[in-house]
Amino acid sequence: MDILNIEEHLRTLEELLLHQDFSSSPEALEAMLSEEFREVNPDGEIISRESVVTWLKQKDGLARWQFSEFEVQKLAPGLAQATYHAKQSHAEKQNSKGARHCSLWQLNTKTNSWQMVFHQSTRLK
Repeated sequence: MDILNIEEHLRTLEELLLHQDFSSSPEALEAMLSEEFREVNPDGEIISRESVVTWLKQKDGLARWQFSEFEVQKLAPGLAQATYHAKQSHAEKQNSKGARHCSLWQLNTKTNSWQMVFHQSTRLK
């Protein structure tokens, strides 16, 4: 997969994580996050995979985010970093400047699918 296809594919996966309703398809979510997945939230706290899975399953199904400045850097064979700006498009969040996001994606050679292994978001002030 060349870098343009990786960028398109990882952007699709990032958008699915935030926009898809996983309450009816938890197996899809489980397949997208590596067993070693960890997150650093905007407050600097390390969040477990289990906590992120719970949040993704319970999030508002109508919530949507606008993505911009999406870039992918291939770090090594089967390892890529996605960076982007995301802002929730919700009336209550209109004053928010959104957050910068960074995700590490690794190609699972057993399933030949990309899995997120790390994510960090930083709120913009």
